[in-house]
Amino acid sequence: MFRGIYRGVQKHQDDLQDVIGRAVEIGVKKFMITGGNLQDSKDALHLAQTNGMFFSTVGCHPTRCGEFEKNNPDLYLKELLNLAENNKGKVVAIGECGLDFDRLQFCPKDTQLKYFEKQFELSEQTKLPMFLHCRNSHAEFLDIMKRNRDRCVGGVVHSFDGTKEAAAALIDLDLYIGFNALCIHIHVISDYGRTVYSVTVIHLCSQRNRGSKKLGNSSLKTEANLEVLKSIPSEKLMIETDAPWCGVKSTHAGSKYIRTAFPTKKKWESGHCLKDRNEPCHIIQILEIMSAVRDEDPLELANTLYNNTIKVFFPGI
Repeated sequence: MFRGIYRGVQKHQDDLQDVIGRAVEIGVKKFMITGGNLQDSKDALHLAQTNGMFFSTVGCHPTRCGEFEKNNPDLYLKELLNLAENNKGKVVAIGECGLDFDRLQFCPKDTQLKYFEKQFELSEQTKLPMFLHCRNSHAEFLDIMKRNRDRCVGGVVHSFDGTKEAAAALIDLDLYIGFNALCIHIHVISDYGRTVYSVTVIHLCSQRNRGSKKLGNSSLKTEANLEVLKSIPSEKLMIETDAPWCGVKSTHAGSKYIRTAFPTKKKWESGHCLKDRNEPCHIIQILEIMSAVRDEDPLELANTLYNNTIKVFFPGI
């Protein structure tokens, strides 16, 4: 979408640099570009190598795990491993991997279960944290995590929309919980007359299950989501955009807390955000929601979120 391509069709000019520019202008310093399968992971790495602020992940999304069995599953896993091992410094996590039982039309449950567990080998071998996905699959996800927790150095369950109890169980495994209506970055935001620190993730989306119109879930959509957000210790929280998916809509419970707006058009126009397309610059809106819901100082919360992200994904900094 940031290339102007929607379901394989060029709808407007490539505006990736404008998108990055808007994010940098509000203080974004690092971008994590997520891989959804082997080819996505290669593409994400290639993009990451073009800019010092860009980093990437290597892994296979649960809805695309059928790709393991198209040819040789062991070879597919080996190629993912080699990609991560040979590009340390740019590849900072294994993922996006996990379970998604809301979209079994893309990949059956048994296949997801098998290849989620297989991908712990990638984390074990590379010593990289995991960028995790759990949708309508908490019991099975937790079971696999418990069996394999000692095989990974840690990670974040991103775009979380589960219950307080589910969040508590994940925190008991020393995992982090990511909240979005956007993905993970490291940026510095100038706001409230002060400097606020945070982190951003964007997805390569030209190939991501093109047939589905709605691919993402917002963590801040309902009042129940906001109650879960309140329950999580700040030292186990991360902030996300999940761009270009999961933007905050006016119908979302968290939208009433947004203070920052960006010039936006329904039809693409240079220099503007595009309606219904989430961007990394919107991370500031997520911070505004999170700090208001939790009744915390936005600067202090942003510093905590920043430090959490650095600790997990950029421990060498």
